[in-house]
Amino acid sequence: MFYRPEEGHGLPHNPFNAIVTPRPIGWISTQDAAGGRNLAPYSFFNAVAYVPPQVMFASTGAKPDQDGTKDSVSNIRETGVFCVNIVEFAMLDAMNASSASLGKQEDEFAHAGLEALAVKPSRGFVLAARLPASNAR
Repeated sequence: MFYRPEEGHGLPHNPFNAIVTPRPIGWISTQDAAGGRNLAPYSFFNAVAYVPPQVMFASTGAKPDQDGTKDSVSNIRETGVFCVNIVEFAMLDAMNASSASLGKQEDEFAHAGLEALAVKPSRGFVLAARLPASNAR
């Protein structure tokens, strides 16, 4: 199938979301300057370099309680710190729970029933526990 995004596709779901597969899910954990935690899954995530190790994720959309962005990006702008956790299949339900549209003051770790662990020396930063891979930046 060939389509120009600006012309639409006529399908019930956007085919772009299925073109690049498999796509790992980066579970991005952040903390704002006041200590408020956030955990959000991002399907537009990947490793982009070996040396130095680099990862990227793309955040689209915005929340009404943020200034044109989402909690993850807002927290990263405040602190310069985030952690990438790789979602494993066994954590699928918790990952889906953490994708809920919650207010900035609500903790996605608690909402999803997850523990958080402090990462040192990353200024009190947190990450999801029980995951096979995490990388703080």
